[in-house]
Amino acid sequence: MSRTVVKIALGFAVCLAGCGERQADVTGRVTYNGAPLDKPGGKIVFVSPRGTQVVADIGSDGTYRATGVIVGPNRVAVYYSNPEAQKGRPFPQKDKPAPKSPPQGPPAFLTPIKYASPDTSDFAVQVVRGTVFNADMTGPKIP
Repeated sequence: MSRTVVKIALGFAVCLAGCGERQADVTGRVTYNGAPLDKPGGKIVFVSPRGTQVVADIGSDGTYRATGVIVGPNRVAVYYSNPEAQKGRPFPQKDKPAPKSPPQGPPAFLTPIKYASPDTSDFAVQVVRGTVFNADMTGPKIP
């Protein structure tokens, strides 16, 4: 193989490794009214300006580690799914029309709905290498 071909191949490989969006890990703690919410199903979502989403599980102590978050400004959503929300709800039937209004029942999230969307949560972070982002949600007591 000629030196020129080798140089082109190496240049292409370097570009593939470094030409994409830079990523970093983000760690932190999520609290609700100042304390960890020891409930299952907690998620934190980082959304880059291009819409790339990185989702991380929230531990019972409120800590999380989000890997591969796009470096730069990110909007953030945080939510805890309500396990009671899907109980007793039938799956849509192929032969039956969908109901005109959604069935009433428990809310989809244990935490206030505003935090479940990056557009309404008021959480944002400038992600760089080693970013620590803590989020404190507030709201009514959760049973």
